[in-house]
Amino acid sequence: MVRADSPDAQVARVLSHPLRPQILQILSQRGEASPNEIAAELDVPLGTLSYHTRLLRDAGWIELVREVPRRGAVEHFYRAVIRPWVEDAQWNRLPIGVRRRLAAMTVGQVLQSAAAAAAAGGFDVPAAHVDRIVLELDEEGWDELSETLKESLHEATRIQERSNERRSSRQPGAVRASELAILHFARDDD
Repeated sequence: MVRADSPDAQVARVLSHPLRPQILQILSQRGEASPNEIAAELDVPLGTLSYHTRLLRDAGWIELVREVPRRGAVEHFYRAVIRPWVEDAQWNRLPIGVRRRLAAMTVGQVLQSAAAAAAAGGFDVPAAHVDRIVLELDEEGWDELSETLKESLHEATRIQERSNERRSSRQPGAVRASELAILHFARDDD
């Protein structure tokens, strides 16, 4: 049983609303953004977005990096402190019901985003990928593949950080928004 005040319970609470992982993803991609910018991108009311931003800030998942005066107000810019994914050991300690809700929420978001991208020609660009392979792995193979996929996510994050640095050190050029989704799951073929 996960204690209500444990780090694992905090992970479950923070990621339990679909806007929060999206906020973390945007901040991880951009390096920093304001609630106003994120609300516009996600097409949600600023008040709603600000509430979830405060929750992420209070939980220590994001931090304020700068403030900019705007027409008599102050626009706050945040950056992600914690990556928007859960490590394997932490995932395994979460209650099964929480894991299933988080997985269903994430898969739903991935499928919705991928379907919209497909309809808009997002898979028409060079180097886009749509790949699927069914495997039959022993326990060692399962663990080996899982580790390879985890390293791919870490490398994708490092690539994003280098891209952010290049964009901040010179005039912003053309960027291509992209999404990487990795699904590795046990099939029920019975």
